[in-house]
Amino acid sequence: MSRRISRLLLTGACLFAGCAMAEPRCADFLAKLSDKPQFVEFVECTQDIDAQGKPFIARYRVKGTDALEAERYLNRRFGLPMLRYICCGWDSTFYSYRDKKTQHWYLLGMGSEETSVNTREAWPQIKYFYLQVSLATEDP
Repeated sequence: MSRRISRLLLTGACLFAGCAMAEPRCADFLAKLSDKPQFVEFVECTQDIDAQGKPFIARYRVKGTDALEAERYLNRRFGLPMLRYICCGWDSTFYSYRDKKTQHWYLLGMGSEETSVNTREAWPQIKYFYLQVSLATEDP
């Protein structure tokens, strides 16, 4: 009888631990979701509790010399659209990606700092491009 109770307690603890591990946390999301290249620098992860969905937002930066490879990585791995030059900088449209393991939806985007550089060949002249990956913590 005590063996049966022990098994039930152990099973309950395992189920509880599994649920706790499924809860979203602020993190380096690109490292969790893929083999993040070293040139993609994780800057910070914060939570915007005033925004709809109270998302965790992971921010990254990439040197202009590595921006083309970063764009290709995000496009191949997550389907992020290629960047376009609009007005004063390079931007992708934000893109939703669903992790097959956790079923969590992520919102990804990439863009440059403000610049007059309007050709891809000149991207190395741009000091940094910025990447953002958001994960909502509650339903909108």
